Amino acid sequence: MFSVIIPLYNKEKSVSSTLQSVLNQTFKKFEVIVVDDGSTDGSYDVVKQFKDERIRLIQKENGGVSSARNRGIQETKYDHVAFLDADDVWEPNYLEVQHGLIKEFPKAKMWGCNYAHINGNEKELLYTGLPLDFKGYVLNYFTMSRTSDLFCSSSVVIKKDAFEVAGIFDERIRYSEDLDMWYRIIAIFPVVFCATVLVHYRHDAENRAMLKPKPYNQTLFNYVDKYKCLYEGHPDFQRYIALIVAAHSLPYYFGKNKDEYILAKRAVGLIDLKKVPLKYRLMYRHPFYCGYCIYILMRIYKRIKR
Repeated sequence: MFSVIIPLYNKEKSVSSTLQSVLNQTFKKFEVIVVDDGSTDGSYDVVKQFKDERIRLIQKENGGVSSARNRGIQETKYDHVAFLDADDVWEPNYLEVQHGLIKEFPKAKMWGCNYAHINGNEKELLYTGLPLDFKGYVLNYFTMSRTSDLFCSSSVVIKKDAFEVAGIFDERIRYSEDLDMWYRIIAIFPVVFCATVLVHYRHDAENRAMLKPKPYNQTLFNYVDKYKCLYEGHPDFQRYIALIVAAHSLPYYFGKNKDEYILAKRAVGLIDLKKVPLKYRLMYRHPFYCGYCIYILMRIYKRIKR
């Protein structure tokens, strides 16, 4: 049995097809918890039109997607929690495949399927670093070469008791809050991935958070100190976190906003720069204006290389 959690905020145009993709599943044993996070459009009314008794619609004040998912977790009846954003869709056999993965790999706490980015009529398959027929435990998540993350917020099922150890979604984080959750789970538990594309992640849906500016204090990089307790025995995880903080903090560190600079400087100070490539050490360890010049030169080189 699955508990499907759909956080909903101003997705009037897309939530109907999202819900229908759940109701069309070949595996029928599930409940659907739609958490309306203070929508100001007609999203609530669209969901109310669905009369399936498996759907529960909960309203709350706006608190962000992490808050909505956490409320959904509190309301779940079953042990396996599936997440689906209100602008994405599943293939009809998604839950059936996930059910098979759970049976085949019972030691895992998170199971994920591959997904494709949909933009209009175009479908983009991203490089995961794994064979196209891969199915099994992911043993080298923090060291593998890839251009896409293996897991997205609409392609995972998590065993409910994992949240008791790894924690729930961090409500301070508004951007990459799902990655923060995956990192904590992967650092603690075995996880499984199936390379079959069964989820469609829609870039062109309304109100996509990924298209908005990202204040540093709402990103996972600002809370990098939370991972310190997971570093022991996980040097690859520590190196991975150091790298993503060093790389993604650059535009804030060398930007024009003083407050963002202060936050980025603090976060960079919490990572071990010895674990990141030389170019980042040169930028962050030199006096600011020397580092800034290196940063600009790196950006110019990157453009030329394209």
